[in-house]
Amino acid sequence: MGINNTISFYFFRWIVEIIVVGILVLALNLVMLTYGMNNNILIPANQPIKQGEKIKKQIEQSTNINPNLISSDLDYAIFNKNNNELVKSNLSSINIKKAKEAFNSSVSKESVHYLRYDSKNEALLIRYTLRVEFANPDLRNLIPNPLIIMWITSLILYFIYIVLKIKKFRNKIVLENEKLIYVAKQIKKRDLNIEYPSVKFSEYKDVMETMKSLSTALSVSIQNEIEGQRTKAEQISYLVHDIKIPLTVIKGNIELMELLSENDMEENFTDIMNAIRQIEAYIQQVIDLNLNSKETVLNKQEVSIAEFLNIVEDEVKILGNINNVVIEDKTIKKTKIFLDIKVIIRAINNILINGIERTPKDKLVKLTVKQENKNIQFIIVDGGEGFSEEALKKGTELFYTENQGRTNNKHYGLGLTFAERVIKQHNGTIVLSNNKDKSGKVTINLPLNSKVS
Repeated sequence: MGINNTISFYFFRWIVEIIVVGILVLALNLVMLTYGMNNNILIPANQPIKQGEKIKKQIEQSTNINPNLISSDLDYAIFNKNNNELVKSNLSSINIKKAKEAFNSSVSKESVHYLRYDSKNEALLIRYTLRVEFANPDLRNLIPNPLIIMWITSLILYFIYIVLKIKKFRNKIVLENEKLIYVAKQIKKRDLNIEYPSVKFSEYKDVMETMKSLSTALSVSIQNEIEGQRTKAEQISYLVHDIKIPLTVIKGNIELMELLSENDMEENFTDIMNAIRQIEAYIQQVIDLNLNSKETVLNKQEVSIAEFLNIVEDEVKILGNINNVVIEDKTIKKTKIFLDIKVIIRAINNILINGIERTPKDKLVKLTVKQENKNIQFIIVDGGEGFSEEALKKGTELFYTENQGRTNNKHYGLGLTFAERVIKQHNGTIVLSNNKDKSGKVTINLPLNSKVS
């Protein structure tokens, strides 16, 4: 971008311009002063003294003073020494009075403003000041000190110039700031069609590029959010639709029961109960999904590992899948853990159900509980084909499922999402992996927070 486009360079150039203009104003005043003196418009401060010295000898040798000897640009007064009367003068009435005082009193303070040359009968007083004056007597009386007027006028104009330059500099910075503020407001409004204005300074360009990156990230985030909401709505629609399937089973079995004998009803009751459990599972998944956007209030209790695993086993029995689940406790006897029993059991059961669904009927799902230092590990290994590379990365994302075709209506990508959330609330971790046999493995680490008795 170059140094020429930086605020520092712009400010430096602004200062230089002000200094250069100040020097030009000073030079212009000196040129005007020189021109005035060279063209007899202005007379220097010592001009009366020089001209007076030229006629001094002639006046002192004469009886009476000849006014024609006196230059027209001199202010003078001629007095008769015998009667002290004014003979001739081009002074104003005020200065004539001062000239008389100077003529009559050689010790008057005013006398220092007059040169005096005496002939035999008359005396010449030439008024002078230690400042530049107009050569024209009328202008000299009207404007006694033209140099001060010139300098004051120049300073006023220079001050106006500086004020205008400051205003211009301020407007430039304000304009650049307004561009950034505009973009920031559009990003805040989540506007995805921002027109980025061009900026002058490198510093602002860097900020604008950062805002562009932020806007791009925001755009991607919004698109992902929209896609997530769309997927969520779609999956919920699927889930609600699939609830109709077990309802149909229940309805069909009830209708069939009306036609069957009492001995044939046991199988129908079993089908009905399984369908009801499936509906309950669907409803619980929807509840868990709704809670996923909220922070669950934990109700922690201290419970022994053995007691906890008994509850897990009972829950699995309710689901009717206990036959191919093995639970192994490798913790120290009577080890206790402090947690919310209900939500952790639900989380572990979600993982177990996923494992059962992935495991062939002739293989087992194994839940092993181990104690390592101050942590308890729940390790669930299924007998299936293991997680795909994509599943290892996205397995805990909401609605993620490897069954993209949804041919298995029991899995909706909710269980691991819920499990991860509640485990994190317990300051624990969940890790997806594949074991050495390439079967799926889920490892839960929870802090012990208990005493070993």
